[in-house]
Amino acid sequence: MPSYQPVDFDPFEGGQQAVSSGVQTIPGQNGAPTRVIMDMGSQPKLVPVDHDPFAQDGVVSDVVKSGASGVVKGTAGLLGAPADLSELGAQGIDYLTRKVGEKLGIDVRKREPQKVNYGSEDVLNAIKSVVGDLHTPQTKAGEFAQTIGEFAPGALMGGGGLAARAAQVVVPAVASETAGQVTKGTAAEPYARFGGAILGGGLTALASRPGTAARALSSQLPEGVTPQMVDQAQALISTAKQQGIDLAWPEALSKVAGRPVLTNAMRHLEASPQTEAKMASFFGQRPQQIENAARGNFNEIAPINSAPSTIGPAVGTVAESAVNDVRGLINKAADPFYDRASTVLLGPQEMAQVRALPGFKEARDAVRKDPQLNRYVSHLPDNSVGFLNEVKKELDRSSKNAVGPLNAQPNMQRSAGLGNDATSVKNAGINASGDYEIALGIEQQAREKYLKPLLDGPLGKIAKKDTATQDAINALFPKNPLPNSEHEIATAVSALSKRNPSVARDLVRAHVESVFNQSAKDLQSGANQAGGAKFRVQLIGNAQQRLNLREAVEALPNGQDKWSGFNKFLDILEATGTRQNVGSRTAYNTELLKQQAMGGVVGDAVKTGANPARFGQKFIDRYEQYKLGKNLGQLADILTNPRSADLLRTIAKNPSDSSKALGAVYRLLNFYNSSGGSPVQKPNQQAGR
Repeated sequence: MPSYQPVDFDPFEGGQQAVSSGVQTIPGQNGAPTRVIMDMGSQPKLVPVDHDPFAQDGVVSDVVKSGASGVVKGTAGLLGAPADLSELGAQGIDYLTRKVGEKLGIDVRKREPQKVNYGSEDVLNAIKSVVGDLHTPQTKAGEFAQTIGEFAPGALMGGGGLAARAAQVVVPAVASETAGQVTKGTAAEPYARFGGAILGGGLTALASRPGTAARALSSQLPEGVTPQMVDQAQALISTAKQQGIDLAWPEALSKVAGRPVLTNAMRHLEASPQTEAKMASFFGQRPQQIENAARGNFNEIAPINSAPSTIGPAVGTVAESAVNDVRGLINKAADPFYDRASTVLLGPQEMAQVRALPGFKEARDAVRKDPQLNRYVSHLPDNSVGFLNEVKKELDRSSKNAVGPLNAQPNMQRSAGLGNDATSVKNAGINASGDYEIALGIEQQAREKYLKPLLDGPLGKIAKKDTATQDAINALFPKNPLPNSEHEIATAVSALSKRNPSVARDLVRAHVESVFNQSAKDLQSGANQAGGAKFRVQLIGNAQQRLNLREAVEALPNGQDKWSGFNKFLDILEATGTRQNVGSRTAYNTELLKQQAMGGVVGDAVKTGANPARFGQKFIDRYEQYKLGKNLGQLADILTNPRSADLLRTIAKNPSDSSKALGAVYRLLNFYNSSGGSPVQKPNQQAGR
């Protein structure tokens, strides 16, 4: 407190009546107004006006002027916040770059501060150029008023009524200024002020706790969820119920929306003591529900085959028959031309050239001495095109066998020589008969177009009588199918289905049921809540697997109806996979921060301010619990009751106020800039309030 020299003062001067005490203004040192507080029987006390608790006119004036200054600063901060945020991000990247460089031993120079165009300081300077310097608080009351004023413009971007907006300003401002007064003049002051703002904002948020479950849901429902999505989710829940599976609303809405919807709230309900038993009761029957629904859907594909080991051999036999049918069709198309060419004879000169081939005599004798080969050409002379065609085929077989896997001594030269002899015999026949050339052309083209793809594809791989059931399944439904292989699957299953529908149905059922059984087997550590979702992933984990399965099912008798029903079952299982893992609190908190959790203005501010410092995780989680605390029972009923559609539809019609979060960020950034701890420093800018 300043000291003053005594002054002459007569309390009775001017004819005033003597009083026991009183207050009067007199000139002090340097003309400064000074209060004289008189108490009869004691010396007068001199107190400067700004420190006199009885000087109401001065305090009120300071509060008004300081509050107005705060509003101007807050407005400047609000207008300049976008640029400040941009610069803050740039400085954050610069900080990370330097830290990474230090870890790698690389000298990365610190980024020189750049001027922020139209930042909060620029806006404030522009205002000062018009109105002049702003008032500086002279009293503690004025300092509180200025801080409240700085928070006031941000309330325009918040939500709620007048009282709520006032609380959003006054509570964090008072908490911040109080913390600043306690630490005033120390290095901790800007951080204390910022922390006080966060704490005060948290108290405001606590006061905005939803009073009903419907209000809590409204704060949790992410933007973009429409009444139409609620209708689609309701249809999915109804379909699941028809199959004996109870879906919760967050599961159905997440499936329809293609992103998490209310899954955080449901995960919290499953973990909270108040509702854990209720949610466990709802989901407790799910493994059995999925088991029953799965078996029912498998029965729609095919009835149970009590001898599954017989499926493979039966499939192999049918596949072999299908391949032979294709061969028969090719031969049928070429046979008329072979018949007309078979009796055509080569002239003596042409036949002499054929007989001179090194492999001709051996091949001719092999045909004539083999009753099974000679039976078709026994009536034809050696120089006929028909007989020479059999010689050509024998030379082709010998050429392949010369280097075949069963040959103990493969010989490439012998194979090449026999192949050349076969070509020479073929050319001699073509020169003698145009019908023979046509017959060969029909066979070659048909084999390339029809037979070879069939043999190389899944049908050809199982076309043998000793095919095992699992081998047949692996051939048609590999875990990593080739791209665009759905056409091969459709051809194979269609070929099987046309010749033996029950075998084709049995094979498809064996595939999906074996995947289901394996999924259940892999998760026997307890009640398999995620078994259905895992089955779906293993069955159609990629788009090609889904296409192949669809083609296989639709190739069965009444296949389109079968697929329609089975596909609905897969959609239900996909919905069950959107449920969060209750046991993973880290994952839950990460999801909480990334998407939708804390409602209210300061809830977002708490997350924004606290998370970078890594001290707000527990507070955020506790706050989330508090926000839903008294509504947990009602929320559990709503999220698990199919009849909640009308309520959810109504909530979806009223989108949440996203400006609340934006207002919170702007208010905190603006205040942090003004508190002397600004993350957006101008060149040569000094910290300080």
